[in-house]
Amino acid sequence: MTTLITRQSTATTDSSPHKRGCLFYAKRGLLMLVVLIVGLPILGAIYQQVAAESDRRAYPAPGQLIDVGGYSLHIHCTGEGSPTVILDAGGGFTSSSWGWVQPEIAQTTRVCTYDRARWGWSDPSPAGYDALQNAAELHQLLANAGITPPYILAGHSLGGLYARVYARQYPDEVAGLVQVDASHPDAWRRLGMREGAGVDPQLLAIGPLAARFGLLRLMDVASPDSELSGQLPEHDERAMRAFFATVRFAESAQQFDAAFPTILEQARMVTSLGNVPLVVLTTGNQDAMSPEENRTLQEMQRELQSLSTDSIYIAVEGANHVSLVHNRDHAQATIDAIRRVVEVVRSGESLAQ
Repeated sequence: MTTLITRQSTATTDSSPHKRGCLFYAKRGLLMLVVLIVGLPILGAIYQQVAAESDRRAYPAPGQLIDVGGYSLHIHCTGEGSPTVILDAGGGFTSSSWGWVQPEIAQTTRVCTYDRARWGWSDPSPAGYDALQNAAELHQLLANAGITPPYILAGHSLGGLYARVYARQYPDEVAGLVQVDASHPDAWRRLGMREGAGVDPQLLAIGPLAARFGLLRLMDVASPDSELSGQLPEHDERAMRAFFATVRFAESAQQFDAAFPTILEQARMVTSLGNVPLVVLTTGNQDAMSPEENRTLQEMQRELQSLSTDSIYIAVEGANHVSLVHNRDHAQATIDAIRRVVEVVRSGESLAQ
């Protein structure tokens, strides 16, 4: 009897460590899972905060921050002379996108880049983000910065729509226009596309959250595989990529997408700009587009020419929508077009001669 009890006790003692070992590893695995679930977002948030602060120090605003009524907009002017050229970046881009163009135009006359409200180095606007509001803000920005008309407005992509609306709202200030592969307000409808920023709304919805945890920074929308990488001057490219990694960029994209149909409708209301000198600069055939889509795009660019009775149309073969500003070689066509308008404004001659 004593022997049996001893054996049973020994058997029980032998199995206990094994049972405790399984439970121990299960608990440890569960703990590691919790640490990953809770810890990674915390690490991501810290990473984002530290990197964003580093970017702020590395890429300060190159121009001035001008108060326009309780919030500030960024404007950067170089060169001297009249008329003043105002460069309006494409939708989603910042003033840094004019890195090749601005220094060249500054050799001819004064030239200013600016950031629309909430973009680049500019503060958010309390009044919305449509084209009429942007025109009013730009008008106030120029006045408060002491930049007097006449102006030549050069707008790239959606910036062309903003310039078009500004010219209609303040015709006495605008002496000339350059539409750099500017958006046509009916393009989305004619091509059967949603009127928006060109990003899936579900992705836009999670963008701010992803940015807070550093995911936009890790994804790097201007990565080496994108058409943005390696085309702008290095500092300008890095400054814009730094903005693309911020929470403000993700929030701005949401606001931009929501305002998009209104912006297009406001631009549609501008059907004539009189005889203001106008250059419509566009690309040749786009490889990514079908022949039918290319024909439609070219037809719409021709229609933009009808905004003024003193206009010319220039197609740059080999260029694409972004490269007309971001690529050094293709940006030369944009520089030449702006200089041509500066010359006719100074001389009083007709652009179409």
